[in-house]
Amino acid sequence: MARSRVGRRTRRVLVFLHVVVSLGWMGAGAANVVLAATALTVPREVARVCYHLIDRIDVVLVIPAAFGALVTGVALGLVTPWGLARHWWVLVKLVLTVAVIVFSTFFVGVWVLEGVEDPGPSAWPLVWGGVANLASFLLMTWASIAKPWGTTPWTRRDRQLPGRHPSDRGPSTAARTRRSSEASVAASAAVSPIAEGSL
Repeated sequence: MARSRVGRRTRRVLVFLHVVVSLGWMGAGAANVVLAATALTVPREVARVCYHLIDRIDVVLVIPAAFGALVTGVALGLVTPWGLARHWWVLVKLVLTVAVIVFSTFFVGVWVLEGVEDPGPSAWPLVWGGVANLASFLLMTWASIAKPWGTTPWTRRDRQLPGRHPSDRGPSTAARTRRSSEASVAASAAVSPIAEGSL
């Protein structure tokens, strides 16, 4: 696998930014789930306030954090040996990130606006939609830690893991055989004069 295209400090900064915006995205999503669940059990006017708060959190926190996580994640994939489609855990995270953004834009956002206009009917969709997003966040977090599922079909199976160099693998079988043959020839050459002198 190719080496990182950026220095260690730059890579650490990108990882830090990615973790911060991802945690912010997940935290804001959890807050929206709590507000949506609260809207189920309070009077309509209070429920309307909950929907306004959800809308505000979406604008101020969720949307910037979502695109921040996407941009920093893609940047890390492009400049580090992990790539974007070399390992299943990276590819799954990328697909889930895009899926959550699309789902939140075309479904959750619509339900929020409907709740502002008419509190009540949109509460349950917002709850289960938010829970689905949180489940995706947890899966992506676990994948980042466990790095499961191995490499994708588009990856050469013999590529080394990040942080290792070809020299770390040790000599190949052919190299070991060649060195053994050279050592045998050298030993034979060293013994021959002695044998000749004894005749």
